Amino acid sequence: MTSSSRGSGDAAAAQRLVEAITRRAALHEAIGVVQAWSGDQDDVLERFGDRHSDAEREAEVARVNAVVDAAAERRADPDWGD
Repeated sequence: MTSSSRGSGDAAAAQRLVEAITRRAALHEAIGVVQAWSGDQDDVLERFGDRHSDAEREAEVARVNAVVDAAAERRADPDWGD
């Protein structure tokens, strides 16, 4: 039998996992965008490489996603609004 405290701990762990997966997916999407834009692996490493902190990488991901979203045409983008 599980206790209620363990259940809340499981829920918190599950939420952290979802957040980590969401951040990782956004990172990989931004990397793909930068590769498509520049075709340059060095550019990708410069923007998202290990010498940057997690906060810096997340800020660059947000910036790239904002640029893509601003350029997207709602009717042409099946993922718009997700």
